Amino acid sequence: MEEYEQDDVAYVAERIDGEYVEVQGALGQRISTIQITAAGIEKLHEDGYETIIDGNTRYDILEELYQLDRENTGVVFAERDELIDEIGDETLVDQNIWYLKEKRLIETHGGGSRLFYHGARITDRGADRFEAYRNDGVEIPRTGTHRSLRQASIGPNESQQAEHLFRDFVELARDEVIIIDRYAREGLYDLLQHVPNGVEIKVMTTDRVTGGGYQQRVSQFAQQHSDIEVRYLSDSDWDFHDRYIIRDREDGWAWGHSFHDAGDTQHTASELRPINRESIESQFTAAWQNGTVVV
Repeated sequence: MEEYEQDDVAYVAERIDGEYVEVQGALGQRISTIQITAAGIEKLHEDGYETIIDGNTRYDILEELYQLDRENTGVVFAERDELIDEIGDETLVDQNIWYLKEKRLIETHGGGSRLFYHGARITDRGADRFEAYRNDGVEIPRTGTHRSLRQASIGPNESQQAEHLFRDFVELARDEVIIIDRYAREGLYDLLQHVPNGVEIKVMTTDRVTGGGYQQRVSQFAQQHSDIEVRYLSDSDWDFHDRYIIRDREDGWAWGHSFHDAGDTQHTASELRPINRESIESQFTAAWQNGTVVV
């Protein structure tokens, strides 16, 4: 920070010491070292700067440590090398371990050889915060008030209400709409008319419905909306429990009834928790790679 006067740097650092940074002095020096705090990182993130909490590494670490804690009795630490093998980027893992430790969501042990830790375990506080994220989407750090997940009860004989819910969700799509439905019959494509042009549509279904004139129906839809691809698995390989619709891999709903006749009988549509949506997206990617193309 050579562009600033040393006394000015010291003055500002001392003013934010204990909140956004930690300052240490030394013999003959007003300030020897300045280290950012977890709150300092969050302040930068809030102000739009690129930080380590732009990604999901902290959640990946907490999930690994949470599962380890649940599967073992007593105090069990995950070794640093194991975490890096599971999660990936060594630098990001170390930085996020430090951040989570500062927030008292994990504990570490060991150190030395230029490493500040050799192992880590989740704390009770960390387990509570991870469950809040997994179950209700409460972010770390908390970036705002929690928005309750929405639900809608549809039917019987309320197909128009089902269409309105579907339309209001997909018409906000920017890049991609994913449909996962074991029985994605022809009526689904009437609902897909509401997807904006230019948005890619991916439909995953099974061979229970793809016979007969199914390919022709999809081809007819593709004449108006060319950015569509439909793939299917054999019914015996289908592992999805509900019907799902996911928008831009950011938001999603689970429907208790197939889309083609939604509203004919009573069912519930529920907004997906972030951790559940991410799991379904991962499952979808694997199924998509193994699927047979219809159109």
